[in-house]
Amino acid sequence: MSDPRRVLVVDDDTEIRDLTRLVLTGAGFEVATVGSGREALRALAGAGFDLVLLDINMPGGMDGWETLRLLRTDESLPWVPVVMFSVKSEFRDRVHGIQEGATDYITKPFALDELLERVRRVLETREGGASRPTLSAPAR
Repeated sequence: MSDPRRVLVVDDDTEIRDLTRLVLTGAGFEVATVGSGREALRALAGAGFDLVLLDINMPGGMDGWETLRLLRTDESLPWVPVVMFSVKSEFRDRVHGIQEGATDYITKPFALDELLERVRRVLETREGGASRPTLSAPAR
C-alpha cells in the first residue's frame, strides 16, 4: 500500500479549513492546514506536499495571488500543484488563476464530492506526467 497523499489547505476561515480537512482525511489523504500565505510558504519549504488548496482572499498582507506567484517563482520551493478555491467566481478570476500557475480553480461554496474529485484528478494528472489542465468557459 502506498503512502497517503499529503495536502496543504490554506484558508483564513477556520470552518473551511476544518471541513476540508475532515473531508480529505475521510478519503484517505494526510492533511495539514494553515491560515495564511506566509504560513503556507513556511510549510511548503519544510515538508513535502503533493497538492495545495489555496484561498485567494486572506488578510495579513499576502493574499492567495501573491502566495501563488511566490510558489511559482521561488526556485527554493518545490513545485507542487495548486488548486485555488475562492468565492471569486468570475470567469476572469478563474483565467487569472490558471495564468498565474494554478493547476485548477474551485469556486466556493463547493460540493464536497467535487472537491474530492478535483483533488484526485489533479494528483492523477501529476503522477501520470500530464501537463496543466486547460480552462474552458463555464456552462450557461
